[in-house]
Amino acid sequence: MMSSNPPLTAGEFLEEYIESLENLPSEVRQGLEELGRADAQYCDLKESYRAHWKKYIKSAKRSSVPASDDPALVASRLNIEKEYCSAIKKVDQKIDMASRLYELINRQNIRLDEEMLRLGIDIQDPIELKKTHIDAPSGSRDRKSLKGPFTAPRSSPSSRKRASAIASMEIDPNEPLYCFCQQVSFGDMVGCDNDSCDKEWFHYGCVGLTEPPIGKWYCETCLANMKNRK
Repeated sequence: MMSSNPPLTAGEFLEEYIESLENLPSEVRQGLEELGRADAQYCDLKESYRAHWKKYIKSAKRSSVPASDDPALVASRLNIEKEYCSAIKKVDQKIDMASRLYELINRQNIRLDEEMLRLGIDIQDPIELKKTHIDAPSGSRDRKSLKGPFTAPRSSPSSRKRASAIASMEIDPNEPLYCFCQQVSFGDMVGCDNDSCDKEWFHYGCVGLTEPPIGKWYCETCLANMKNRK
C-alpha cells in the first residue's frame, strides 16, 4: 500500500509558497511590457484608421460618381476595413494578455486561501476586511478619485462582448461587490456620500462619469430616497 506525503505544516507551506513566488515579479513585468507594446500597436492602428476614414469621406463628397463605382474609393474603403479588423484583433489580444496576467496572480491567491483554510488560519474578520478595503484608499467618505488598473467603459454591444472575457476570469469569492452592476472594484470608482448607501462604491462607466465629481455625490437610489423623504 502506497503512503501519501503528510500535509505541510504552516511553516513548511509558507517557506515553499514564498519560494514559488520568486519568478512571479519578472513574469508579471514581462506580461505588462507585452501588453504595453500591444497597446501602442493598437493606438497606431486606431490613428491610421481615423485618418484614412476622414480622407475617404472627403474624397467621397468630392467624387462625381457613387463611391461604389469609383475604383480608388473602393480600394480605400477595403483598406480602411482591413485596418479596422486589425485594430479589433489587437484589442482581443490585449484582453487575452490581461486575462493571463490576472490568472497568473490569482492562482497564487487561491492557493494561499485554500492552504489558510486547511490550516485554520484566519488573518482578518471578513467584515473588517471589507471595511479596510473600502476606506483604505482615502481614509474618509470623500472618495472622488479612486483609481484602478482598469477603466470601466460605457455599456455597448461591442464593449459588452469584450468585457465577457474579463467576466469569465476566476474571481475570489470573498472579494466585496459594489455598484449597481454588483461587480468587484476595478477602474475609476466614486463613493456615494450617503453613509447608509448599501452599495457605497460605483464604477464611473455605470453612473455616467468620466472624471471625479465636484462636491458631494449621491447615487440615483439615494437621490430618489432623499427626494421621497422631502
